[in-house]
Amino acid sequence: MTLSKLIKYGVIAGVLTAVGSCGSGSGGGMTGSGLVIGPITGLGSIIVNGVTFDVDTASVVVDGMPAAASDLKLGMVVEVRGTIDAQTATGVASSVAFDDDLQGPVEAVDVSQSTIVVLGQLVIVTDATVFDGVTLATLQVSDVIEVSGFLDGNGNIRATRVELESESEGFEFKGLIAELDAAAETFRIGGQLVDYSGAQIENAPPGGLVNDLFVEIHAQGEAAGGVLVATEIDVKDTDFGGDEGEEVEIEGLVTRVISSTEFILNQTRRIRIDARTEFENGTAADIAVDARLEAEGAVGNDGVLVAREVEFR
Repeated sequence: MTLSKLIKYGVIAGVLTAVGSCGSGSGGGMTGSGLVIGPITGLGSIIVNGVTFDVDTASVVVDGMPAAASDLKLGMVVEVRGTIDAQTATGVASSVAFDDDLQGPVEAVDVSQSTIVVLGQLVIVTDATVFDGVTLATLQVSDVIEVSGFLDGNGNIRATRVELESESEGFEFKGLIAELDAAAETFRIGGQLVDYSGAQIENAPPGGLVNDLFVEIHAQGEAAGGVLVATEIDVKDTDFGGDEGEEVEIEGLVTRVISSTEFILNQTRRIRIDARTEFENGTAADIAVDARLEAEGAVGNDGVLVAREVEFR
């Protein structure tokens, strides 16, 4: 099978199996200072990727606004910077940031399929999804919800948290631009056609918006005639935000296989493996689109995370 076919079907084999066919890693975890990205799985401090972080002195930002540690909730996918002791699986956070993936009115609910549609985006609910203020069975069309989770290979959101909102000042969602029509000033994300003709555009490249840019869409109202009118579009920075050599531990879903030694987590984060990468609960051949895993390593000079260890979830 050719590499292009391997990429098409989201499976790494051949060269990749030779690179990392060992069955288990050291499991030692990250020690020192660095960045941890994953869902909050415990409170009383916060637990992220198995590390219990003291957040008493941390700066906390929720959806771009200063917040308190008490605003951090189960299921939120957060970015934690701080120091970690791998031997005790504890750490001290210097900062914690949360940004939701989707906020808007429910358009459809399918309890039997465990799915929700919001602003044209398909939200997939699992047994691990944390619900706050509502359940899948009680969720109603037109309810406004906030969703956190992981984007999968189809651009759907695998929800880690769904929270009912009592009020909302606007709607928002994230995704990769597709089917951009520069003349009509429209593009599509998931099932939603977006009109950006009147939108304020932030952080766009010099040439303007193009397909495959990862953006956050803001709108004040619901879609009309199948078209959502955007008021603001923010092109998101997809690097890890630190310096070369920064230690990073990130959990997520494989959304694309770039080459025999690189793949993307959560539509945005590039991960590289090499002959030194160790694997736990699987092998390199198990890296495929929608595989859930945790990668740990250091950021290279090109902004790509070079993984020392990959653990399958």
